[in-house]
Amino acid sequence: MGVRKKYKRSIIRANRLFYWYVKPDLDDEGTMKLHIISEDKMFIVTYEVGQCTRGHRVAPMLVIIGKEFEGWTAAYRGHRRVRTPTWNDGVVTPRLIGEIIDWCSMKDKEIISLNWKGEITALDQRI
Repeated sequence: MGVRKKYKRSIIRANRLFYWYVKPDLDDEGTMKLHIISEDKMFIVTYEVGQCTRGHRVAPMLVIIGKEFEGWTAAYRGHRRVRTPTWNDGVVTPRLIGEIIDWCSMKDKEIISLNWKGEITALDQRI
């Protein structure tokens, strides 16, 4: 079954079709979340809008929901949170969407796993 396209915008990146939308997350105090979904639903991520411009975290994070994320070696199911680069995320634009998709598709990136608070998980801490 494909993605429901109503109220979603589309973007083509690396010859693939993605849909995206911004919606408040009522479970997270109404923070605005950007959702990006591939047409086959293998790539699903969410990103809290304004993490870098407001500076409320040490580093911004992305939540991986789908099975597709380049560079992830652990066979883990469920929501995974990773630290992201600093993006200009004050306003959601197609450029920001493209940067997120491109970063998720990169093979040679450092992946730092985070917990729900944005802290590095015990498995990834360097001693």
